[in-house]
This record gives sequence, structure tokens and C-alpha cells, in this order.
Amino acid sequence: MPRPRTNPFTVLLGIVGIAFTLTAASYCVSVLRGVRPSARAATHTFDTLMAGHGTAILAGELVLLAISTAGSIAMDSWLGRQSRRGCSTTARRDAPAPELAEVGDGGP
Repeated sequence: MPRPRTNPFTVLLGIVGIAFTLTAASYCVSVLRGVRPSARAATHTFDTLMAGHGTAILAGELVLLAISTAGSIAMDSWLGRQSRRGCSTTARRDAPAPELAEVGDGGP
């Protein structure tokens, strides 16, 4: 049995999903540090980046997630149709001829 092709959109979906998760967690930490004055021990460059551009980064990653999700679904559907098309021709080729199937049915 041949190995199924890898869907590149699924790989992209995994990478962007992990990046989105890390960005969302970092953004939450940045917001918590801004709200709680006791958590402001030192201002890091990453906190400054998240405070200034965190929303735009999250929005961009959401757009990439939507595109890669739609692409993954479409590619899986297309690959499924291709494999069914290939299987149906082999099934027809391996099926017995109609004349031979009627000979042994025991009918009048």
C-alpha cells in the first residue's frame, strides 16, 4: 500500500497553532504584568513588544490559522477524491465480468 501524501497545510497549521498558543500565553502574561504593579519587576523587550504589537501579532496568526485550516480541509478533500478515483478503477478491473457472474447463479 503506498504511503499517503503529506498535506503541507496540516504542517503549516501545526506550526502556526503552536506559535499562536505561545503568543497568546505571552500576551496574557504581558497584560497581567501591566495590571498588577507588583509584577513589574523589570521591563523586558519582549514585554514591550507584546504591549505594543501583541494584538496585531495575534490577529495575523489568527488569519494564518484560518487560511491553513481552510487549505488543509480542501487539500484533504482533494486527496481523498484522488485516492477514491484510483481505488474505484482497480475495483472495477478486479471485479468478475457480468457474464461469468450470471453463469453460476443456479437460476432457470
